[in-house]
Amino acid sequence: MQSNMLRRKGVCIGQVLLVLALFSGQSFADISSGQAAIIKGDFPRAFKEFKVDADKGVAYAQAAVGVMLHLGQGVKRNLPQAFFWYKKAADQGYDAGVANVGIMYYKGAGTEQDDVKAYAWLDLASYIRGGREHNAKARAASFLSPAQLKKAQQLAVTLRKKFEKK
Repeated sequence: MQSNMLRRKGVCIGQVLLVLALFSGQSFADISSGQAAIIKGDFPRAFKEFKVDADKGVAYAQAAVGVMLHLGQGVKRNLPQAFFWYKKAADQGYDAGVANVGIMYYKGAGTEQDDVKAYAWLDLASYIRGGREHNAKARAASFLSPAQLKKAQQLAVTLRKKFEKK
């Protein structure tokens, strides 16, 4: 009984985080049909709606597809596919995609575990989001040798330059 309650709380928290991530920077007047489906709790429909836009190259929809695949909401959980969609959003400079790419490298979820790449992507996310990922970046740095940290910092500079061109 208690595990069911905790599981429901986890799903509810995941739903709230997904809605908050998707509404950042948007007014309620311009919500997508995918966002509307999430509000109604229709996750399979939301996934289908976001996937249409994600396939068209819409960055926030790519990140949303990644989140839904990551959490297994409306679709079977698939971490490699979640990473794929986060990376597509990140390559366009979408902040949620950038942060999730860093986290997935850090955890080795859906991709190889790589603290150098995790540090670099989390550095970029921290830069874009005003420091929100600073602690995660510091944790990734704590696992790096001095040579790896130097390599990670160089990669971080390269990623920032790429982002600044967008």
